[in-house]
Amino acid sequence: MRTFFFLIIFEVLITSTVFAQNHGSPSGRGDFGGILIAQAAVSNTTTSRDQVAPQILPPLPESEPPVAPPTPKIPSLEELDQLFKPSSLGKEADEARLHQQWRELSNKTINDSDLVAARAHAEAAPTDLLKRQHLRAYYTMFYDRMRAKAQTPELKNFIDAKKAQHLGALAQNRVRPSPSPAATAR
Repeated sequence: MRTFFFLIIFEVLITSTVFAQNHGSPSGRGDFGGILIAQAAVSNTTTSRDQVAPQILPPLPESEPPVAPPTPKIPSLEELDQLFKPSSLGKEADEARLHQQWRELSNKTINDSDLVAARAHAEAAPTDLLKRQHLRAYYTMFYDRMRAKAQTPELKNFIDAKKAQHLGALAQNRVRPSPSPAATAR
């Protein structure tokens, strides 16, 4: 079909040249007009299925199907507790924090009516020995209540250490020392 079309165009060119010479037009002008007509006809027919249209935009890369973003790892409750646990600032800072918590708890507990009565009873004891025994009972009751109100194991251990310190101060081994095992063996 294409060759047939070229033959027709070729014939038109020849005919137009002959027609231009017969009618007295200048030879260059007639040929030029025929070439233009032939070129226009050829350019209209050359867009066939064999010819590929020019690409204006670059081809899009072949994209893979959209992948859902990976789900973040959700930590367990134990891990979250460890993350939000207050970190240690050093031994002195921990001691100061525990002392402050102990002082707050002591201020809440010390004004209980039965503790106030036990302290007054210990102060009114007639002898030093009775006073130490009543103070021992008072400190035991006082620190047991504070330990029951404490919320953290660190604070409970701190309270136990304070209790041992107060009860240790009540012992008077030099006033009335216990008999030594060597003295009783004689």
